[in-house]
Amino acid sequence: MQNAMEALEAKKIIEEALQYEEVKRLLVMLVQTASPQTELLEEEPKVLALIRDVVKPELESAGLRPAIDDRGSLLVRLAGKGGGKRLLLVAYAMNAAPSTMKNPYSGEIVDGKPYDAQGECVWGRGACEQKGSLAAMMAAIKLVAGVKAELPADLYFVAGTAGETGRHDSLAHALGYGKVEAEWGIIDGPPEIQLGNKGRVDILVIVRGKQAHSSRPWEGVNAIEGAVKVLEKLKPLMPYPSDRAHPDLGKVSLTPTSIESFPKATHTIQSECRIVFDRRLLPGDDPAVAIKELESALGKIEPFEIEVQRRDFMYPSEVSKDSDVARALSRAVETMLGCEAKYSYSTAANDTGLLNVRGIQAVNYGSRDIRFQHTDHDLVSVKSVFEAAKVFAFMGLCR
Repeated sequence: MQNAMEALEAKKIIEEALQYEEVKRLLVMLVQTASPQTELLEEEPKVLALIRDVVKPELESAGLRPAIDDRGSLLVRLAGKGGGKRLLLVAYAMNAAPSTMKNPYSGEIVDGKPYDAQGECVWGRGACEQKGSLAAMMAAIKLVAGVKAELPADLYFVAGTAGETGRHDSLAHALGYGKVEAEWGIIDGPPEIQLGNKGRVDILVIVRGKQAHSSRPWEGVNAIEGAVKVLEKLKPLMPYPSDRAHPDLGKVSLTPTSIESFPKATHTIQSECRIVFDRRLLPGDDPAVAIKELESALGKIEPFEIEVQRRDFMYPSEVSKDSDVARALSRAVETMLGCEAKYSYSTAANDTGLLNVRGIQAVNYGSRDIRFQHTDHDLVSVKSVFEAAKVFAFMGLCR
């Protein structure tokens, strides 16, 4: 841990070098650049363009030499002297689709008071989620590079192509591509130190029947009817498959999130129906066990053929309040913001579990405001983003 003199010096450097208006500029620019989730996921051209045409040139303007991996994520490494803990900061480029939100990419500066938000806010899709923390991390990395201080250890920054995909693929690939070696990780999150989150496994249940013309339904076996029976059998497991609970994360849950039938043809008895279930996991849970529970509850459903498949998966995550990374981040908050750090947990799944499984002690922190996620009034307080940038810069300079 850094001594008091080093901490005070780092604080002075940050307060002199980090400018509120610069952080706001970055935030507005990011929000005005559309990078929505589409069916192409990490291959969406607008997501790739945000990283390639906006994030990369901004970092290059500070003398950094970022690389873009072969799947579009950006990586940059600032070399340190090796005496401290190597730190990885992770932010994301993809945000939710605009849906019914008005002016989703305006980047307009609005008064936060009507929304119970602090001070001036930036309006736009992703502002309250990915774009705020991305702006904060970019501002921090640019500052650390610009002051040319000797870092206690290597500092890595990843701007990933994910953000709304519900899988670890993007970050896992970037870590391997960049040969990232770190002891600590901080992933985009709320203004509290998020110590843990649920994991998730998506379970696909395929119901197969027999296709026929709908004028002669007795000649077919309607997979839609089989899907109804699947839902009826699993009803006792929804929303809570068991009473087991975590004191801060609550119970595990099971819920259907999509249903689709085939073939896509009119006047046709459907021969196949696919239902995706979202099964949340607590720290220590085995997804294979969760899938087995679902299979056992289904049993056989005559005359239908039932197949269960494991799909996308994200690890649950948990570190203690006394973990090294949480304590270091707490000190950064206290030093830069003059207040005690707050702590939280999340029912959502994210990449923090991946880092912890790989031996990188990780938490979430940033400027996310979950009150506005995926709503028609997506916005973030510029002050919140500015404060997150201060904390990230401190972590970059002092560990």
